[in-house]
Amino acid sequence: KGRINIPAAFRRILAPKEHDEVVILYVPTGHLLLFNKEYWGTTIQQSIIDKAHIAGKEDIWRTIHRLSEYSHLSTVDSQGRITIPGWLLEKAGIEKDVITFGAFDRVSVWAPGAYEEWVSEVEIDSIIADIGLY
Repeated sequence: KGRINIPAAFRRILAPKEHDEVVILYVPTGHLLLFNKEYWGTTIQQSIIDKAHIAGKEDIWRTIHRLSEYSHLSTVDSQGRITIPGWLLEKAGIEKDVITFGAFDRVSVWAPGAYEEWVSEVEIDSIIADIGLY
């Protein structure tokens, strides 16, 4: 049906009030990102515009159009669920089960196999040690 439950801990950040909207974005790594709508509008969009000097104004506008094409607003229902359109689920390779987890200022939504494949491309334990977490 295209609905996923947003865990309560994430919901407090993504959609603190009942019937808040969440931005759903497909990204090239093959998964979906969920953002608080207000944070998306004030922080993420401004950050993209501020980086126009890096990619060039025309390329930034192309990027903005692609991000708009690959995004969708969804209202959190009274049971803490959002509806993700079929075309976004298909783009992310999500058929039935999903993995969701918080990643700083966003929530990631993955097809389980795609996540395992992506994360196994690097030696995570070595990187965690390199950045000093243990």
